[in-house]
Amino acid sequence: MNKKIIGLIGGCVLIAGLAAAVVVVSRQQAAEEESSLAASESLAAETSQDPAALALSAQDPDSVVSVAVTNSTGTYEIIRTAEADAEAATDAVFGVKGWEDVPTNTSLAWTLANNTATLTASSVVAEDCTEMEKYGLGDDAAAAVMTFDDGSTFAFRVGSFVSDGENNYFAVEGEDTVYAVKTSLVANFSKAAEDFLSMTLLEAPAQDAYPIVNSLTVSRTDLDEDIVLTYAEDANNENTGGTAASHEMTSPIPAYLSVERSTDVITGIFGVTADHILKIYPEETDFAEYGLDTPFGTAVMDCDDGNVYTLNIGDRFTETDEETGAAAAYYPVYLEGVDVIYAMAEADCLWASVTPTDLASSLVLATYVWDIEEMNITAKGKESMEFDITGEDKETAVVKLNGKTCDTERYRLFYTFLLQTTAESVVLDGEPAGEPEITLYFRTHDGSKEQELCFYRQDAFNCLITVNGESAFGCRASYIDTFLENMDLFDTDEDFIKTWS
Repeated sequence: MNKKIIGLIGGCVLIAGLAAAVVVVSRQQAAEEESSLAASESLAAETSQDPAALALSAQDPDSVVSVAVTNSTGTYEIIRTAEADAEAATDAVFGVKGWEDVPTNTSLAWTLANNTATLTASSVVAEDCTEMEKYGLGDDAAAAVMTFDDGSTFAFRVGSFVSDGENNYFAVEGEDTVYAVKTSLVANFSKAAEDFLSMTLLEAPAQDAYPIVNSLTVSRTDLDEDIVLTYAEDANNENTGGTAASHEMTSPIPAYLSVERSTDVITGIFGVTADHILKIYPEETDFAEYGLDTPFGTAVMDCDDGNVYTLNIGDRFTETDEETGAAAAYYPVYLEGVDVIYAMAEADCLWASVTPTDLASSLVLATYVWDIEEMNITAKGKESMEFDITGEDKETAVVKLNGKTCDTERYRLFYTFLLQTTAESVVLDGEPAGEPEITLYFRTHDGSKEQELCFYRQDAFNCLITVNGESAFGCRASYIDTFLENMDLFDTDEDFIKTWS
């Protein structure tokens, strides 16, 4: 036979075979798609034909009086502690029975009523079921009984996870139908009673309702003197460029505060959270166990709304995670008025370790220039400079130097240099060497601030600054030289020196 004819016949056979294969595959795909569509339509039909079968409860969450829960952690009851207020658009409030006066995570407690008072299943898994244990719905399942205002109840069990990862098996008490219900709606029924308590010791007020903290006092056994931070209304002004905090340190030394480092210490009791609870309604033995009978430290926040909050800090301890083996450090804390001992992470318990050095600003002087009524400067080998200032601002101020009127702007520029006096460290136990090289005294018009700053040259490199006779700060000795040079420049028209090495 002609080879070309044989090749042509072979090609036709091959094409026919391929065409047949395509037809078979296409039919298989069509069958699979049809089967999938049919299954989908069947499920949709089941749901749409009998929606009542999937509606398990249709009550108003605000009508829930209580939810009794039993699970692997024990038995407890979530009860309504405040009714919903339609005018205020607020939901009912829930708490743990017996712990009503303990700070509660009301949002979490509310979910038990809100998620299941009105409840629709995702699907029916099995009817006339005789093996509830197969779905985790046996006697050891998490169970709940919800009671409503009208006296009716809704009792149910929550079983194990469905393989789809989105649902749990679920059964209405006394019935033999197994449903699938969204896990997000029923997950909280496996929680322990303590999980519904808040880890926030003292709720933070709304931003526009914060009280002024008159003072924050930190006392600790490792501190020689208390750290006292006091509100100073005029602490932050145009002279400091907004770098001074609204509070000042008055003990153990007078010092301005760093805004960034002091704010959380001053107001941080508001909104501070613990890691977990150590004891609810502690007794004397519990306080002794955690070192709270004689606290290691206390933080007292005195507010202008009349409230005083005292946080007691016990003995530091560590706990080791059984699964990871990681150790974490905590402090037992007790906020007076809240009958719970909490474990607070070491990093969050700022008052257990804060020091004056942590809080102090580098500013040594920050009083507004026109608030000063009198300023006297004495220095070795220099004529004293005694300033008297009247007036309350640049326009009205009159400045006298040693009894003679001097240029107001010249005085302001000199004072600007003084404002740049920068502490490089806090020195609480410094011993002055000899006599001070410079003494600066000032008093404000209203008498609210009166200080004497003394500058001691300790050696060729270091200067100690005392405030009202108490060791306070350290800076470079070269600052003293610059200060002395600027005293000489006052009666000239040369620029004051504002840098030193």
